[in-house]
Order: sequence, then structure tokens, then C-alpha cells
Amino acid sequence: MAMLPKSDMEILSQEIIHEDGHYRLRTGLRVRYLTISVGTLDDDTMCRPYSQPSRPSRLANGSLTSVISMDPLPEIRTAWHEQHVDVLTLKSTGRFRSGVHEVQYDDVPAIDKIACFEWEIRRIERETWAYSLLADDHSQNPNESPIAPKLLAHLTENGRIMGLLLEKVDGESACINDLDHCETLLRRLHHDLGLIHGDVNRYNFLVDRVSGSGVRLVDFEHAEDINESLARDELLSLPAELTEETRRGATGELK
Repeated sequence: MAMLPKSDMEILSQEIIHEDGHYRLRTGLRVRYLTISVGTLDDDTMCRPYSQPSRPSRLANGSLTSVISMDPLPEIRTAWHEQHVDVLTLKSTGRFRSGVHEVQYDDVPAIDKIACFEWEIRRIERETWAYSLLADDHSQNPNESPIAPKLLAHLTENGRIMGLLLEKVDGESACINDLDHCETLLRRLHHDLGLIHGDVNRYNFLVDRVSGSGVRLVDFEHAEDINESLARDELLSLPAELTEETRRGATGELK
């Protein structure tokens, strides 16, 4: 097998959990996943594997243990949108947090949101399901302002669905002065769609103060079917959520 030049390799995501370092790598036009046991390399190299690697720790007999798996990775099963886009074809123009970037799609800014690793599939699956209900509701009520950004496509990696491509909506995080608008939007989500949002922190409400086009909800990772008790608690929590200053849920953009 021919060796790829370093310019054709890139670390897309990384996370060190418990005893393993997990890395998502672009190798040419494909993405591969690498797991390295803690202690194989020194701590600096584990955290910055793109730097010159240190000498790996070997077993007593001088050998290294490696395993190659060809097992398929988990994927999003709630595939409902007709458009699928390979995540590697999108040019990133900004980073909000791990797995969430601003990208260019058809020369227009958009947001990609992906499961970087297999344990994140479940939350993206739930959000994909929620967006299917949001899309159905908007198609049935086209004259009403949308509750959330539009889902533009499913995102794929090596052919499997592992993320969402969303319309970019400009706006500011909500404050207590927006309580009435946020409450109205949340009641629509509860009553019209039968959904609990699950995380109504102030940064998940985007308020367009420039054009006055209203409020949108984002981040449906914790959405679930309606429960009257949970719906009531979610509404009652809004005043406190819109006045908190700990920045819980904030996603500052990093260029």
C-alpha cells in the first residue's frame, strides 16, 4: 500500500477518554478512526498527535500490539431528507465547538453538526428525528414562522449518515426581555409538534434583532415526545434560563 504524503492526512477530531485516545483522521478522500491506549505515547503527543511523535512504549519483548477492524461504524437510521452531502466536500469557515462548524454550502454559509465518534451517534439521531417533525410541521403550515433552522441535508462520511447540515440563522442569544416570544415559540413546539426541547438554555434561542424575523430554537439533541409534566416544567424554567449568566450552553465561535 502506497504511503500518503503528510499533506493528504489531517486530524479532524480527537478526544481522550479514560484509558484511550480517540482520533478521527482524514486520509486522502476517506476518513479513518484510530484508538491509541494511554501510555503508548507521552502525554504531549497524545494531546497533539500532529506533532512529531515520541517513541511508542513497547511490550517487554519489544513488540507493539495493533488491531485493524473493518466492522461498519454506527450510523443515523432516521434518514428522511432527499439530499445527502459528503462532509469532506464542505469548506469549514469557523468552529463553534467539537462537531459543530460553520461551512460553505453552495456558496452560502451553513452549519454542519456531526457525530465525531460513535458514542455521539445517539444524540445526533435524536436531533435528526426532531428535525423530521419540524420539517413536516412547516410544510403543513408554510405561512407560520419556522420554529427552527431548516435542515438542508444529511451529512455522510464514507457513505454512512453521521450528521446534519443546517441553515445558518443569524441572531443573538435570548434575554429576559424576550420571555414572551420564547414562551410562545416553546408552546408551539409542545402543542403543535408534541415535542419537549430538553435544553432551553438562553443560547438555544436565537433572536433576530436586525430584521425582526423572530426567534428560532436550536440544538434538539435532548428532544423527546411530549409529557405534560415535563412541558410545564420546561415553560416554568424559562425566566431563570433567560437570566442566568454562567454561559452554560454558550458556543463561542472560534475562527
